[in-house]
Amino acid sequence: MFYNRIDYWTKVKGFKKSHLAKECGVSNQTFSSWVQNKTQPDLKQSAILARIFGIALDDLITWREKK
Repeated sequence: MFYNRIDYWTKVKGFKKSHLAKECGVSNQTFSSWVQNKTQPDLKQSAILARIFGIALDDLITWREKK
């Protein structure tokens, strides 16, 4: 199963979640759902976040075995 690492990179890079939500063109509530892995950003929004964080798109996601 795939999970995003938005919360991790937001903390590491010191960005405000409200700023990132605005850059992605989504509400704070939608961004919060991404951070909590309740929903996932689409590819375009993921690419925007990776660019802002200065990381590869692959670094934004992680894979976990389903338990």
